Amino acid sequence: MGLRFKKSMNLGKGVRLNLSKSGVGLSGGVKGFRVGVGPRGIRTSTSIPGTGISYVKEQRLTSSKQHSEKPHVQVVSKSSYSSYLGSEVPKKLRSKKYHLQSILGALGILFVFASFFNIIFLLLGVLCIYGKSAWRKKTDAAAKSYGDAINFYRVKKYDKCIEAIDHIFSHSNADLDLYLTKAECFLEMDKIDEAYNVYKDYFQKIELHNLDSLHYWPPKATAIALAIENKDFDFALSIIETLPEEEIEGIDFSLWKNYFKGLCFMGKNLYEIAIEVFKNAIGRKRRMEEPYINCHYYLGIAYGRLGKNSLALQRFQRVYGVNTSFKNISAIMQAISEGKDLLSVLDSL
Repeated sequence: MGLRFKKSMNLGKGVRLNLSKSGVGLSGGVKGFRVGVGPRGIRTSTSIPGTGISYVKEQRLTSSKQHSEKPHVQVVSKSSYSSYLGSEVPKKLRSKKYHLQSILGALGILFVFASFFNIIFLLLGVLCIYGKSAWRKKTDAAAKSYGDAINFYRVKKYDKCIEAIDHIFSHSNADLDLYLTKAECFLEMDKIDEAYNVYKDYFQKIELHNLDSLHYWPPKATAIALAIENKDFDFALSIIETLPEEEIEGIDFSLWKNYFKGLCFMGKNLYEIAIEVFKNAIGRKRRMEEPYINCHYYLGIAYGRLGKNSLALQRFQRVYGVNTSFKNISAIMQAISEGKDLLSVLDSL
């Protein structure tokens, strides 16, 4: 048996020293945002509350081009089941002859018990049970696939789960929410592009305003983030507009709604509008964790793009004062201190 060694010491203010066989590392941050430095490189992660997903950027400490930054979505599994795949097969997927088939199966069992009196009943029982199974297999293929999907998801056979879900969609009563479980499977397998395509299909088929804000917050947040990464800003905005304006069970939807909108307008080069929505996201709060610190950072970029250098510098200074390792803030501040033109600095990033 191989020995494993790992020790972690709290250095205060959210910073920990991590000792292991592979080397020494440091990690620190606040809820929703953490940075770690170790033998393998730098790892930055941010998360969206209530979604079970985080966005991870890894950068190896090497000059090799093949080890450049690798941003990706990481799913933090909270359970062995999906919220969009029920624990039981829906009745609407069962055949209309389901009860008749059950009666045939029960009759077969009775014939088996009656075989104590006459062996012919055993043959009748076997025929009834086999007939019921064959009949149900022919008429209840979608229901069987649903049961398979449940089992495959629980044992983390996500590729098999996706195949089972595709079979379920052959039934006219298949629930569209199964798209969300299918997307989760792709995410678990790190197939981000496939997951995004599934989310897009789902949200284009469903009536967005009818979706419960809390129950559908995780897939909405994931789809929005993936749409922004794919520069599909109009699709992202179509989902963002369906988010509520109030805080529900600890999730500040107004904050995330404005933050996501700001990212979309930045992508569209609509910097004046982006500035307004980022300001709405921050409000009068002075917190500087995720995503508030992101809002200040992008406000700095937006001001810089508009030539408002003094306002940009104020935002960058706030970010740098809180976290010198945040994104590329150190490079920005160093370039500014060297007297370089801010716009040319932003263009080079």
